[in-house]
Amino acid sequence: MNISSIRCFAGLLSISLVSCKMLETRKAPDSGFAAHGGSTETRAQFLQESWIDSKYAGTPVSQRFNAVHFAPVNTDYMAKQSWWQQQTPLRQSDLAQDTKKVAADLRHEFMNAVAKHPNHKLKLASAPGPGVLVVELALVELVPSKAFWNAAASAAGFAIPGAGYLSMAGRGSIAIEGRAKDGGNNATIATFKDRRTDKVAPVNLGQYTWYHGAETNIKDWATEFAELLNTQPDRVIKRSSRVTLKPW
Repeated sequence: MNISSIRCFAGLLSISLVSCKMLETRKAPDSGFAAHGGSTETRAQFLQESWIDSKYAGTPVSQRFNAVHFAPVNTDYMAKQSWWQQQTPLRQSDLAQDTKKVAADLRHEFMNAVAKHPNHKLKLASAPGPGVLVVELALVELVPSKAFWNAAASAAGFAIPGAGYLSMAGRGSIAIEGRAKDGGNNATIATFKDRRTDKVAPVNLGQYTWYHGAETNIKDWATEFAELLNTQPDRVIKRSSRVTLKPW
């Protein structure tokens, strides 16, 4: 590689990092799903915001509940995204189908992670009820990792109307909000929200999908939530690394 090529690569890398930072700081739309809002000092440090009723803080989940039910994921807020509304009706239809699949995968991964956790503190329940922790999730943002590559290309990345810039690698984002309820009385005992961009990784275009980054983040969320539900209250669950060396 000659000096000119090195300088060009360094410049593009710098622009890409700035682009990533822009995407990183853009917040997910506030759906109001996490009704209590705000952040408290909880052991769920893998989440950007979380709140738990003080009556439940410091208590093992398995001491209060013997099972967990994951409700179907709410996707009503997705169509309210400004960049979604700017697409053609046909493209919006495609996005709606994509969203349904990602939402179904999100629920499946959470259920699978709990079912396979080695501690097996909680079993899966098919419906709410006494002794059942009900987890309700909402998908509030989903930006595909290769969206609009052929439109508005620039040295800084690929523009998405109303959504800033994706990095040169086509990084996307996903955001969720949620709440946990007591299945016996339907009382909300915890709320949370989190947003993640695709991890920094070598890009293998042969293996890449539009929602490749979202798929990886969903698996991380599922693993982290399973840890939260199955471990002691002194176990702090931290966010997974944003860097992976695997291109698939």
